[in-house]
Amino acid sequence: MPIDGIMLHALKDELSDHAGARLDRITQPERDEVVLYFYSKGENRRLLLSANAVSPRVQWIGYPKENPAYAPNFCMLLRKHLAAARLIEAVQPGLERVLILRFDCKNDFYEAVEKRLIIEIMGRASNLILTDGEGKIFDALRQVDLSSSSPRRILPGVTYELPPSQNKISILEDFSFPIPEGEARSDRFLTASFEGFSPLLSRELSMQAFGACDVDLSQQPDMGIPSLTSVIAALKEKILAKAYVPTVLKTGTPKDFYCFPISQYGESCVCETYPTCSAAMDAYYSEKDIIDHIRRHSADISKFISTAIARLSRKIEVQRAELADSDRAEEYRVYGDLIVSNLYRFKGHESSVVLLDYTRDPPEDVKITLDPSLSASRNAQVYYKKYKKAQTAKNVLKEQIRFASEELEYLHSVSDALSRATGLAELTDLRRELASQGYLRKAASKRNAKDREQSKPLRYVTSDGFTVLCGRNNLQNDTLTLRTAERRDVWFHVKNSPGSHTVLLAEGKTPTDEAMTEAAIIAATNSSLRDSDNVAVDYTEIRNIRKPAGAKPGMVVYETYKTAYVNPDPTLCARLNKKCD
Repeated sequence: MPIDGIMLHALKDELSDHAGARLDRITQPERDEVVLYFYSKGENRRLLLSANAVSPRVQWIGYPKENPAYAPNFCMLLRKHLAAARLIEAVQPGLERVLILRFDCKNDFYEAVEKRLIIEIMGRASNLILTDGEGKIFDALRQVDLSSSSPRRILPGVTYELPPSQNKISILEDFSFPIPEGEARSDRFLTASFEGFSPLLSRELSMQAFGACDVDLSQQPDMGIPSLTSVIAALKEKILAKAYVPTVLKTGTPKDFYCFPISQYGESCVCETYPTCSAAMDAYYSEKDIIDHIRRHSADISKFISTAIARLSRKIEVQRAELADSDRAEEYRVYGDLIVSNLYRFKGHESSVVLLDYTRDPPEDVKITLDPSLSASRNAQVYYKKYKKAQTAKNVLKEQIRFASEELEYLHSVSDALSRATGLAELTDLRRELASQGYLRKAASKRNAKDREQSKPLRYVTSDGFTVLCGRNNLQNDTLTLRTAERRDVWFHVKNSPGSHTVLLAEGKTPTDEAMTEAAIIAATNSSLRDSDNVAVDYTEIRNIRKPAGAKPGMVVYETYKTAYVNPDPTLCARLNKKCD
């Protein structure tokens, strides 16, 4: 959910607890996200400032964010102005969705100066703005000029102005309760009247006051003002006392979060409480952030692969139709022979003729279509040409279909590896692989060693101590199977479907049944069948694996093998993988 003014106030209170924290490092993992690394109270902390249109927010995060090889310009600007700064305080104007981080910095003459980093949490208009102590803008993540619909200019050298006020009531100040006019739905009335109220909070307050989320206030005694005044007063006391109860609502997966308990969904949601708002947001966003991060950076590869797969599928379908047509080659030869043997019966300009086919048992009449503009002998030659063309096409098409099917299988394996990618290094490996096979243009040489980093195979340790390696992509699969593994190591792969090469390292010992079973589960989980049940997994010793000459990356053949049937288990894999951290 978008963060409202009340939720931002709770986050502001969390930041205030770290006044005096030293800013050690600044990164910009996404084009609309900045992470500030603080040293506070004897530990390192990460503060995420996100101006993402879908999920703008500010929070302490407990998980690392993967960074690009080169820092964007806005990140470099922040490093220039905020290097070694100390956080003075976090300020929120009223209950607006604006948070101002005030920093104590040093200028070029080592004099103490104040600089401010402002985050505006306003959906698609969210922004990060750096100013001096007087509000003069150095720059912003998104510059805004008069050509846009915004009444404000956010440009270097311009004095920063707060977003236009909506003239709503702040519950943190003394106020007189507004009187609804005519029919007014309780939740909508609260959202429209009070500053910092999101629809979620307004529905919750209405539920507390009336037992329903969308009550018509005109049907309530005194327009429902006494009941609403009571629940708002209780909310104000909790905010002033910082008595927050951060909550995540779950329906199997996280559905919503807030700084106070939410009861409006009843038993359809499970409410889990957390010690801080940032911890609750971590639980809500951590997995989603990784998925969004990969989706953003893999969009071009994903589009290319899906287009290539669709094109190849159509090509194979057409070729198979042509192959089916080429099966009529013998029929064309018979037609030509029948015409030649019955030339005396033709009078010329026939569009068809019925002749007795003695090659059939018993003989029967067949109708042969003719071109009336050609003589009988020329029509026979037409059928002989069709016969030769069909014979040639039959052999060529079989070979073309085989090559196209192998290529389609390879692209499906790349698509599977992409669907399981969890970091930029894996995406870089996939780009290298596609470039090496001629699908993508090879990238220019890189100046930074980080760009040359390659991902490493997944490493697991079975319950009884055996090491299992699992390739993340086809190039890794080849290296793992053909170079890293020893002859007596055991190789696993899902049957007839894309998946990772999985190798159980024997290391001179005989693998236990438990280790073999867990290795098979790892192979099934790291495959395109990870959402299926009773998955067939082939396994054999490495010495039985070979790679045909000219085969695509990740493609191997084997003849001696056994098959196990297991159920994929991501929880087990996470536990076994954690042993290697």
